[in-house]
Amino acid sequence: MSIFQFPRKIIFQRDILEDITPTLKDEKISSILVITDKIVRGKVEKKLSSVLKNFDVIVYDDVNPEPEIKQIEEVSKSLRSNVDAIMAMGGGSVIDFAKSVLIKMTYPDKDLRDVNPFEKLDFRIKLIAVPTTSGTGSDASFGIVLTDGDRKLALANYNLVPEIVILDSSVTPDSAKIISATGVDALVHSFEAIASNTSTILTDALAEKSIEIIFHNLEKSIKGNEESRDLMHLSATMAGIAFSNSGTALAHALGHSFGSTFHIVHGISVGLFLTHTIEFNSRDEAIKSKYEKIARMLGFSDISSLIEGIIFLYRKIGQPVRIRELGIQERDLNAKMEELVSKAMMDSEIAFNPVIAGEDDLRKIFTDAF
Repeated sequence: MSIFQFPRKIIFQRDILEDITPTLKDEKISSILVITDKIVRGKVEKKLSSVLKNFDVIVYDDVNPEPEIKQIEEVSKSLRSNVDAIMAMGGGSVIDFAKSVLIKMTYPDKDLRDVNPFEKLDFRIKLIAVPTTSGTGSDASFGIVLTDGDRKLALANYNLVPEIVILDSSVTPDSAKIISATGVDALVHSFEAIASNTSTILTDALAEKSIEIIFHNLEKSIKGNEESRDLMHLSATMAGIAFSNSGTALAHALGHSFGSTFHIVHGISVGLFLTHTIEFNSRDEAIKSKYEKIARMLGFSDISSLIEGIIFLYRKIGQPVRIRELGIQERDLNAKMEELVSKAMMDSEIAFNPVIAGEDDLRKIFTDAF
């Protein structure tokens, strides 16, 4: 049985954050736990001040990038759980942190490492996501990515999809570096959703449109074009819905492994392996046909031209094309090769790849990506 799960309500409009009181009242929300980080809090507090004064609000703003299970376990014990809603305001790390806190508030004895799609989690507290970056898709997905020691865990449960998503591109960052990394993340989500062996025509439709929007608007959004930023913000959520319902694939398995080993930002990590996995997965005729369709949609003649087009886009937006561009030496990559391969082989996302990848395949991709 296939399941297509997405937020019950998505509200999108520039500056809509200043006018969400009616929405919260309609949901019978009177008390809110706001989870964010200090940078985002400083940026949105003024916008939210007139809204949140109408509610009983608690703010936790000490979320760090790449949230760790140990911190979540400790923090959850100290946060008040008798609230009507948790509002996650931030990027993917903040939203994943909030999802994890929601689990621990409802099931205090549950080990987060055991979260899986095959159990029913019943949450009394509503989860509201306000993404402040255009890329992670966590606002629309049932997945969470957590750090557990020196490894990344990709976990999921259908009941973790936020009930309400508020998309206001005015709260997204101006930093070219952040816009690039998160935009590439969304682009990879879309390509992987299409390649996944559990994709459907529903997920393909969202992913294809997301690729088209991102490809034509990412560079312009970096340069400050407001319309492009609006489109990027919505397309990132579309990509999130797509990959959440199809799974990602090999680029994410490789990116999770590489990012956790060398401490590289997620979007940059998965982006490094996109073109290599497109080439690898093109040996599957059905996936090859999908890639060829995308190539034509973007104005390219074939898959090779599509790959060249992606690399050209990367160059324009500052996304590294090779591992060595990150300052990593070949000897350091080789020294970590078996660890990288082992982590990627254990990553849950590799199961969704349309072409079975063995250890030798992964070694070759890591080497080629250097």
